[in-house]
Amino acid sequence: MKGKKTSAVAASGAVALIFLILGFQIAIFSGNVFRFRQQEAAVTDNGASSEIGDSGYLSDDDKSSASSGRGAMQRTGEISPVRQAIEAGSRRERDYGDSRTVIAEKVAKKHAETFEFDPNTVSLDDLCRLGFSERQAQVILNYRDKGGRFHSEKDFAKMYVVDSATFTRLEPYIRIPRLDLNSADSEALLGLRGIGPYYASKILDYRRRLGGSFSSLDQLLEIDGFDRERLEGFRGDVELRKPPKSFNIWEATQAQLEAHPYIGSYAAKGIIRFKRTVDTLSWTIANLVEAGILTADKAAKL
Repeated sequence: MKGKKTSAVAASGAVALIFLILGFQIAIFSGNVFRFRQQEAAVTDNGASSEIGDSGYLSDDDKSSASSGRGAMQRTGEISPVRQAIEAGSRRERDYGDSRTVIAEKVAKKHAETFEFDPNTVSLDDLCRLGFSERQAQVILNYRDKGGRFHSEKDFAKMYVVDSATFTRLEPYIRIPRLDLNSADSEALLGLRGIGPYYASKILDYRRRLGGSFSSLDQLLEIDGFDRERLEGFRGDVELRKPPKSFNIWEATQAQLEAHPYIGSYAAKGIIRFKRTVDTLSWTIANLVEAGILTADKAAKL
């Protein structure tokens, strides 16, 4: 009976010892795993000064060990296997995303259409029909939304989303209408390169004084302060589409004659006197020049 009790006690002790050993091994394993994860996090954060443990912070020994580990890896340039696996996964995910984008763009270009379009007004859907991906089309729209304007076909080619092959294919279909300087309002003039509110107002006023239209773009140079450099900045963007109106010098009032840049107040009074004293059959610009009322160069502009 006594032998049986002794065996039972021994067996219980052995079981308890086994559990104690297992518990101690698990504790050591868990501590090592936790410390390893903390070190990996510290390397990722480029050497954070503190590392959190079970009790809030790691012990001084653990910190020293982690610091030594980071220093060794930084000196040797080695990366832990876990970190290598994480970075490899990130590269695969990034490469996969990039490849999907490339494939989508190639498919879009394969089914691209060609038709006339104005890059300053073309919609996102039409840009996609022309062979751009939705992302590329949005870049073009963003440029316009920020005030950008395509003044020529070459301006469109400068967009980084427009590659040389695409531009070669689309260039014959680009249609950028020029602004009619004889019908443009102030808002339209502000869209021209180098034209602000001041010169937009000056252009409209000078057009009115000329009788409602320009007969030559060089007439803009007659505006005070308007130089050739400013004109050349937008010459290719404008035209005189509307037929120039001929200023009728014989029907104009004295005020209209005085306001005209080629006549002025002195010549206006002379024209009024001329009309009162000379037969209508002699009402010609040449006779005004002969009478000394107008100079030959100003008469040629009327």
